[in-house]
Amino acid sequence: MILKTLSLQNFMPYKGQTSLNFPTEKDRNVMLVYGDNMRGKTSLLNGIRWAFYGNALGRHSRPIPLLDLINKEAASEGDWSMEACITFEADGHNYELRRRAKRRPLVTTPSRSEDFEVLRALSKDGIPLGDHLIDAEINRYAPEQISRFFLFDGELLQEYESLLIDGSEQGKKIKDAIEQVLGVPTLIRGRDDAQTILKAAQKLQSVDLQRLGGFEIQAQKQKTLQAQIEALEEDVARLNGNLKRTKEERLVLEDFLEKTESVYQAKERLNAAQKLEQANSERQTALSIERLGLIKDAWRELIRPSITLKRNEIYAQHDALTGQLLDRNKIETKISQLREALKTDTCQTCGQALHQEQKDVASNELSALENELKNLSFDMTAMQRLSSQIQSLDKLLKPSEAARIEFIDRDLARLRIEQTKHDNEIESLTDLIKGQDTAEISRKRNLRDGLLKEETRIEEDIKKSQYAIDKDRNDLAIIGKALENNPQARAARSSKVVNISSALERVYTRSIDRLREDLKTKVESLASEAFKKLTTQVKYSGLRINSNYGLTILDEHNQEVTIRSAGAEQIVALSLIDGLAHAGRSPGPVVMDTPFGRLDPKHRANILTYLPSTAQQLVLFVHEGEVNKTTDMRQISQKIGCVYEIKEVNPRHSKIDRVTQ
Repeated sequence: MILKTLSLQNFMPYKGQTSLNFPTEKDRNVMLVYGDNMRGKTSLLNGIRWAFYGNALGRHSRPIPLLDLINKEAASEGDWSMEACITFEADGHNYELRRRAKRRPLVTTPSRSEDFEVLRALSKDGIPLGDHLIDAEINRYAPEQISRFFLFDGELLQEYESLLIDGSEQGKKIKDAIEQVLGVPTLIRGRDDAQTILKAAQKLQSVDLQRLGGFEIQAQKQKTLQAQIEALEEDVARLNGNLKRTKEERLVLEDFLEKTESVYQAKERLNAAQKLEQANSERQTALSIERLGLIKDAWRELIRPSITLKRNEIYAQHDALTGQLLDRNKIETKISQLREALKTDTCQTCGQALHQEQKDVASNELSALENELKNLSFDMTAMQRLSSQIQSLDKLLKPSEAARIEFIDRDLARLRIEQTKHDNEIESLTDLIKGQDTAEISRKRNLRDGLLKEETRIEEDIKKSQYAIDKDRNDLAIIGKALENNPQARAARSSKVVNISSALERVYTRSIDRLREDLKTKVESLASEAFKKLTTQVKYSGLRINSNYGLTILDEHNQEVTIRSAGAEQIVALSLIDGLAHAGRSPGPVVMDTPFGRLDPKHRANILTYLPSTAQQLVLFVHEGEVNKTTDMRQISQKIGCVYEIKEVNPRHSKIDRVTQ
């Protein structure tokens, strides 16, 4: 299939008529569309998707309501019509597919998608086809199941990166989508039909066994197990419905929360700033109270020099009196010793007897000392007064908290500056969230978290129910095996139908397993070949696939590379998509929206070199932050057939112009 033209009318940001031509030359099969974010690159991708399948996808691959697809500016002017027309060539035939939405009669201002009617038309080589033939004709060349392999954006690329984690829940979900594209569900539906036939046959067998007699216990067990299986299957269906609704609710909330994330973060910062401001205020109050307590004794610092001088003078007087007291004590001690010596005629120092001459000397010395003692006066009252004054002055001169007051003043100054910053931040954040229902945002965050837990619980319940179903089916199979060994039971017609149905189910099950293995082998080979051409690491030998179609990188020794960069994971995801595309469909166009998000120039170069050689057409929607118009495109300049640029007219209106090569 070769895309030729796309025409849009009032589709999303493209007011009025917008058209572009795809490159159709084999050697110049690359088309580039440049546009800033929020200008309409993904809208072009959705324009193609809506033309083919009648739906456009938003975040999380959720359908965008029809009402939201119509250009708002055109609608405000009363033009509620919208159209997408795509022309393409396939198997030598030229097709024109047109899909149009218009306001229903009697509806003045549409307020819901149901207020529109959608018409479609397909012509083949200029001959209109009946509406009942359109789906079959589209499915011949571009069935919707494989559209993810030729119409994909950066979000899809991120989904496939989760397959790199073996056993991840997201990987298991994408695995189902992959197998649906590759044909596995066809066999699964056959197996399910065989199981339905088997269940009906087992019910008839239970009835026949009761008629035969002697098999009442087996018949009752069969009935009980069949009833349990039906009840469990109803539970699984109900749980899957609940899971789907829960996920849809959660995704709606996540979209809302993503849009209000800046408000929520501002509210969180406001709460933090208010707590800091409160703590700052409380600290200032505590320091101010402490400072007041210290100031009541701070007056001592003013008189400390005078008191110190006075205290030194008193200490000098006290020292003089102390000296006099010591001198008096020494004389009194000497007098006492001399008197004792004269009384005992013995020297008080050496203990020897005194001669008369020595006695005369001691007597003279004693008289002199007694005279000296009479002349020494000592004022004990003055001594006590000076001691009392010294104690009083020491109390006044005890260490003060003047240094602590200085520290508190510096700390208070710093806290006041911080408080000003907090006040400014609080004022700014308050203005930012003014008019926003932050309580509702918090409520929805809690609701989203609750839904995530609910999803996990439902998934666990589904696993338990499915395990119980498998166990009951196995028990039924055991009963059936036992009945096969009984000639009377085996002869019953219902038993023969049970045996045939069981064999048919086993055939389908083995076929499913074999097809899965064959598909994985094929996808692994194709993805490995793509990876070796896309990666810049020449020592990598390829990729290894797991049961969920997850891929791991292998080094030159065929050992797994456990640590990968974000860019490497994107390359692996691209390789997987390329492998799946070639495994699931014949060569055709590839339309990619922002595929170069985390890639370095060398990887971008490899992609730009490889993809044009594997796709009949390569259409890239990019912004200049992803690619350099000069350096990145130089190497494929000979492959570029046309270049377009999206320009903003206003926030609700974009236009697309072809750029001269």
